[in-house]
Amino acid sequence: MDTVDELLHQWREERPDLDVSALGIAIRIEILAKKMQRQTAKCLSAVGLKTWEYEVLSALRRQGRPFQLPVSELAKSALLSPGAMTTRIDQLEESRLVKRQADPTDRRGVLVNLTAKGRKLIDRALEARLEAADIAITDMSTKEQQSVEDSLRALLSTND
Repeated sequence: MDTVDELLHQWREERPDLDVSALGIAIRIEILAKKMQRQTAKCLSAVGLKTWEYEVLSALRRQGRPFQLPVSELAKSALLSPGAMTTRIDQLEESRLVKRQADPTDRRGVLVNLTAKGRKLIDRALEARLEAADIAITDMSTKEQQSVEDSLRALLSTND
């Protein structure tokens, strides 16, 4: 029994007319997400990044050379409006981690490029991020890890 089991038991006692079993999965995922977000923030802070900075820089780094994306694609990958992404890009550009350039295929478009400084930082940050992820699953067997990954993939695909 964990605290979630206790919570579910309390709801079953108070509201026996409701099936609260789905809460067990939802609440555990929410708790786990909070714990993992804290661990991620901690490991990224050690290399001088905030989580949102990591997300933008890693989106660019994953593209491969020339490490660039349109603002609209960056916004989409972060589930943000282009305006909100522009504010983030402003801050990253001020730190010389990214630079903007006009999109040669779209007169109104702007491409965001990862600078050499940004690439160096995101490569270090990725190593820290992977370490945090490894710590989170360290006590799980390979089979358990695969089972959880498969289950989460199925859950995410049904909630699109």
